[in-house]
Amino acid sequence: MATFPTEIIAEILSRTPVKSLLRFKCVCKSWNSLIKCPNFIKLHLNQTLISNSDRYLLKASLDAPFYYAELDLHPHHLSFTELDHPHEYEEIELFGTCNGVVCISDYEKIDVFVYNPLTKSHRKLPAKQIPDPENDVVLFGFGYDSQNDDYKVLRIIQGYICRKRCYDGAQLYSLNKNSWKSVQGIPKSYYLPYADGHGVLVNEGLHFIVSSDELDLQQRKRIANFDLRTEKFSLIECPKHDEKSKTKWDYLEFHIRKLGGCLSVMVVYLTKRYAHVPLDDDDRRNRVFERADLWVMREHGNQDSWVKQFSISELVAYGSSFTSINPLVYSKDGRRVLIEIDCFEVGWYDPESKLYEKLTPLGLPNTYFDTGCIMGSLVSVEYKGHPEIQSGTFPRKNKKNNKGPDNFLSVGFKLKL
Repeated sequence: MATFPTEIIAEILSRTPVKSLLRFKCVCKSWNSLIKCPNFIKLHLNQTLISNSDRYLLKASLDAPFYYAELDLHPHHLSFTELDHPHEYEEIELFGTCNGVVCISDYEKIDVFVYNPLTKSHRKLPAKQIPDPENDVVLFGFGYDSQNDDYKVLRIIQGYICRKRCYDGAQLYSLNKNSWKSVQGIPKSYYLPYADGHGVLVNEGLHFIVSSDELDLQQRKRIANFDLRTEKFSLIECPKHDEKSKTKWDYLEFHIRKLGGCLSVMVVYLTKRYAHVPLDDDDRRNRVFERADLWVMREHGNQDSWVKQFSISELVAYGSSFTSINPLVYSKDGRRVLIEIDCFEVGWYDPESKLYEKLTPLGLPNTYFDTGCIMGSLVSVEYKGHPEIQSGTFPRKNKKNNKGPDNFLSVGFKLKL
């Protein structure tokens, strides 16, 4: 019986979802070796990125287990399944996603893991204590450095005493070196206004919203970009938004995301429901949604390339009865954007028709979640100990079934993101 060349088998399998590939490892030894080898893993990841397929929605909460659902499987609902993870605690916090791998931790942000939810590959990072967990602002970022073929985790700390900043610190973890090191922190005179504003990965940089005025956290926002290759921060101006408030009670929220491969900012305009409530006593229940503008930076780092994609002034059946709206991902055809409302529900929004379609969650408890998006991948974050996997070449066929050497991608495959 004739056999296919390894390169043809690899091309076919590289277009196959991860869940199927994990089952196909049992077909034969050669398929098992092929699916595990680093060059095939990178080839498969590139094909998934190009096709924008095998997409999943993640739900993490400090009040519930970890869940995931296939994003494009059903048009009107999401079927969530509880997801096993390596952490000893059931409830976790989600810091970021990259190439099918997630970064998670416990509530105290001490035990941090990088973890592939589909393959279960994981690694626990060396523990780093937080000087003052009660008062410190601690943010993380997770991404990939293609120049060094390395996954990295950034941890930023800003310490406060009596609501005054007293110290800064930033450490970077390298998966290749399995160690932390100190790096340049947030530029001086800038503050982290959002305690849950973890880094957003775009163009191999981790992006954080920062404020130039500690006491005026509603305006003067910028974006601090930590380049994973140079391991240094730079500043990006936010898009020009309406800084002049109608009243002194107006409030602005900034949500940064990666949409269609570009850096995006959702600027949310809120107003106090009751103006007589003192500013220090403000809470989310006293805020009224006015509108949200989605801005996209077409050319990364170019301030003039900010383009306002659309504005949302209200949603059918909602009016102004919500306070937070956050973009997550474009639909496969690029015509709609998946938005999250008040960290509670998600749905598709069509900017042209201005229609919103809520996605019904199945199998999900009624609580607030942090939401993330990943695509299926075979990326491993474990220590490489198997000589065949370390070699970086596809397995060769048995000589009885192969007349000549199989050199398919034997010199390596560079991941393009």
